[in-house]
Amino acid sequence: MKAPGNTEPGQQPRRFLFYLEQDYSFAVLRPLQSAARKRGHEVRWLLVENASPKLLEPGEELVPNISEAIAYNPDAVFAPGDQMPGFIPGLKVQVFHGLNEDKRGIDYKERGLFDLYCTEGPIRSAMLEPFQRKRRYFEIRETGWPKLDAILNPDLERETYDRPQILFGSTFTPRLSGAEALYPEIKRLSETGEWQWLITLHPKMARETVDRYCSLVGEHLSFHNTGDVLDLLQRADVIVSDNSSILQEFLLLKKPVVTYRNRDPQECMINITEASKLEKAVRQALQPGTALLKAIEEYGPSMTPFLDGASSDRVLDEVEEMFQNGWKNTKPANRWRNFRMRQRLNYKK
Repeated sequence: MKAPGNTEPGQQPRRFLFYLEQDYSFAVLRPLQSAARKRGHEVRWLLVENASPKLLEPGEELVPNISEAIAYNPDAVFAPGDQMPGFIPGLKVQVFHGLNEDKRGIDYKERGLFDLYCTEGPIRSAMLEPFQRKRRYFEIRETGWPKLDAILNPDLERETYDRPQILFGSTFTPRLSGAEALYPEIKRLSETGEWQWLITLHPKMARETVDRYCSLVGEHLSFHNTGDVLDLLQRADVIVSDNSSILQEFLLLKKPVVTYRNRDPQECMINITEASKLEKAVRQALQPGTALLKAIEEYGPSMTPFLDGASSDRVLDEVEEMFQNGWKNTKPANRWRNFRMRQRLNYKK
């Protein structure tokens, strides 16, 4: 197998389209954009629903609507989410919006929308393989997760701060979230000024909860949108979370995690079931013992074997191999799902 990024001489430039529905997906696809541009490929972004054009960076090209996305005629379309309009041309590639998420179990719904699934490792591949054996219209390749390229290879050196930086990130599903339960303690601890609190909440979090945390913004607590998550992961010394996939990314940086009522707590986490235990748990995380550090060290390889910061190149290698092998679209027509997506995206042609 060739090393990641070693493309064949004379490989033709490709047109790639990035399909985004949520702001947090920018961080997933930007490493892929960087790798694609280095190979001479063209990249454009199609932002729908909750993805904000304001988060595009200088030099990133926007396709303003579905009609122009179709006219762009991309060779491949990449999506971090599980939706993909079949009426846009090109090879459809799923790169996922998070690492394998135990909080939803293993009942992955393969909907016939993708030609290629690029997984972070054997756990997710195993979820998809029964579908692949039965349906045979898509391929699975273990490449690693593109977002990890940016997490593991940060552009800037980590700054130093005058006090510990505590990141709080929470999922939006009420039964899995600790945002409401932990709010009084986070408010109290932020008022002491001993630690700097960095708050980021899932875009689908209840507006009332978001407003409560925003009301705490001041000298010792700041609120950040999901577009800032890469910087926050690098900046924080400890993360407090619940069942959000952000805690998995933080563990891959080999830093301590405090979880609130995690549905499957691991040895690498300090899990609490009562909000009143938060302060003690954070103090423990700031001075982790040998056993905890060893468990954190062992966590990364258990989630993904691809921790070399070259996952985006592997994704592009697999896409190119699909083309070289004469890929043809054999997915089901999915008329009902595509009709509903046309309605949702206001594309009536």
